Amino acid sequence: MFCAGQKYAALVLPPFISFAILGWSWLAPQTAVANNECSDPSSGAYANSCQPVDSTLLCSSTCSKSGGATLARAPISKYKSAVPEEAKALTPYTSQPIEGLRNAINSTFPLTAHKANYLLPAAYRELPGETRSAAADRYGVPTLDPLEVQFQLSLQLPLWSGFLGENSFLSVAYTNISFWQAYTGSGIFREIDHEVELIATWSNNRRLLGFHNVATQVGVSHQSNGRGASYSRGWNRIYTNFIFERDNYFVALKPWYRFSKERNKGRGPDFDFYYGNFELTAGYHTRSYSLSIMLRNNLRSNNRGALELSWGFPISKRLRGVVKYFDGYGESLIDYATRVRTLGIGLEVAPDL
Repeated sequence: MFCAGQKYAALVLPPFISFAILGWSWLAPQTAVANNECSDPSSGAYANSCQPVDSTLLCSSTCSKSGGATLARAPISKYKSAVPEEAKALTPYTSQPIEGLRNAINSTFPLTAHKANYLLPAAYRELPGETRSAAADRYGVPTLDPLEVQFQLSLQLPLWSGFLGENSFLSVAYTNISFWQAYTGSGIFREIDHEVELIATWSNNRRLLGFHNVATQVGVSHQSNGRGASYSRGWNRIYTNFIFERDNYFVALKPWYRFSKERNKGRGPDFDFYYGNFELTAGYHTRSYSLSIMLRNNLRSNNRGALELSWGFPISKRLRGVVKYFDGYGESLIDYATRVRTLGIGLEVAPDL
């Protein structure tokens, strides 16, 4: 028993350590700036002549120091009277996508978070209607343990600010979600899904039903598991993403259109049936706790889709505990047509404010 415990510790501790380092180095704190201030990256000085713009994310390019030198763009706060540290304390904690956008605009480090970065060392899965041996054959693994390790790494690289208007920027993103059979003798990764995106983002301050449409995105996505033969899964799509927030609440609606024209199973139109044509995410966040829900649906009488619930709680400044529950289709690409129920607990890198 002691040897088994050592083995599991050796498997699980390295990802824990890696994610702790990720939280410390990649999401370094960025100083928030008041609405009438911009930061000069060369001198660290603040200017007071920035003209407010109709945006919660970008500062006007007309902002300048006394003497007329143009300053770099920086995230702004809606609290005009606050000094930078006070503005940071007053700004409400919002969604992961919104924080990723704000960090991407102002980050001095070229990489920033895109989707959530998390590690679930204990994720228990059920496959209703399918035996464990049948599932092992479908995954191409010798054995299948319902308890596994899951983790996601998601990064964004801003490329071009102001490429189509003052409040726009272009970025690329990469997301890796891995499903690791760490508690079997082989310790094999039964599935690793990769997604590459090219994203155009426009920030704005339009209102709808009391919510601010803080950002609108148009993106092109390629997602694949990188495998061959009958295990190959993948698709290409174009999407829009409308992100809204109000105080500590957020809503994001992401409809898409599939480009993939292949008729092969797992790479063609059957993805629309199981994944649906949109994703709706909503939630409530404070600086310590978060609660969110994700819904996908095909809106057909023969209904398919997915539900994910996530609860985050404080552990440290850089890390949060997280509990995730998933029920539905498309947890991974290899499972796109199989209903999966998963309950996992672990750590999530907290988006910096």
